[in-house]
Amino acid sequence: MWKNRQLRIRGIKSLTALTAAIALGAAISAPAQKPQQSLRIHYVDVEGGAATLIVTPAGESILVDAGWPGFDGRDAARIQTAMKRADISVIDHFINTHYHTDHYGGLPELAARVEIRNFYDHGPVDNLAEDRDFPRKYAAYRAAAKNRTTTLRPGDEIKLQRAPGTPAISLRVIASNGEVIGGRQGRPNPACTGVQLKAHDPSDNARSVAFVLRYGNFDFFDAGDLTWNIEHLLACPSDRIGVVDLYQVTHHGLNSSNNTALLRTLKPTVAIMNNGPRKGGHPDAVRDLLSLSSLQALYQVHRNVTTTPEENAPEEFIANLDEAGDAAHEITVTVDAAARTFTVTNGRTGVSRNYGVK
Repeated sequence: MWKNRQLRIRGIKSLTALTAAIALGAAISAPAQKPQQSLRIHYVDVEGGAATLIVTPAGESILVDAGWPGFDGRDAARIQTAMKRADISVIDHFINTHYHTDHYGGLPELAARVEIRNFYDHGPVDNLAEDRDFPRKYAAYRAAAKNRTTTLRPGDEIKLQRAPGTPAISLRVIASNGEVIGGRQGRPNPACTGVQLKAHDPSDNARSVAFVLRYGNFDFFDAGDLTWNIEHLLACPSDRIGVVDLYQVTHHGLNSSNNTALLRTLKPTVAIMNNGPRKGGHPDAVRDLLSLSSLQALYQVHRNVTTTPEENAPEEFIANLDEAGDAAHEITVTVDAAARTFTVTNGRTGVSRNYGVK
């Protein structure tokens, strides 16, 4: 299903292809980080927002969302802490999945502290009905990006460097701005049986950027806050993605997302939920995830303090148990492509568990 093509560059005719790529952030430039032999993914605790830091074997960094603004720069500081742990000093690629405050609001504060080279989103937006303060936040985001952002469309790829002696690595967009990737219509997907659509979602959640990161045989799925009906298009009537190893639980584990047909289609081995103590982790989503025959573990950044223990992951798979989030424990993932395994570590307990790559 994967086609080797780079991120499309639009609207620049007078520059050479290389100069255009540099201008729009798709250039192959030497990362400012040290090469390593594994892929690493850090789930930063931004209290129910989203900030996922990915560091490739070549030392290239991708930050998906940047948490909340305010709180004395709390989320920017926590992302910086994760960067130090990952031994990086620069963000090579920042992906803004959508224009909700808990996902892109912290970007201006972070950009004032660290160098961010390339910015990606689902395209320009004039206003959001769900956010009266959107014009101010959007202007701050555009200023932080110096008005140089690349619009991602389904099928686009962000070109990533391949470290010597390691398998190929790719990041392919599968949904953006309410559209999904095309593909050959195969046989009807049996996972769709009995799954109904929900009410139309007019919010920016439905326009979230979703992608699959592939390193060797390891596949990681992240869809921001993509909602039920757009998720449905990725699985029904036929599968457009295939199975994955790691699933970032969509929309913090709310039941307006996490379409059951898509979950059954992806067949993840591990799911990680970036929820807060009182945000996300809906019992319906937890139940549907735990019912998957493929799932070996569900991790949560926070325990949902509003639900029962049975409606949360087991305590040993939760990074932060208390409602006060001062500890800000991370969940980290390390992928060893040669061994065909990935390791998930709970920062609170220090316990690591290994899982096989499909």
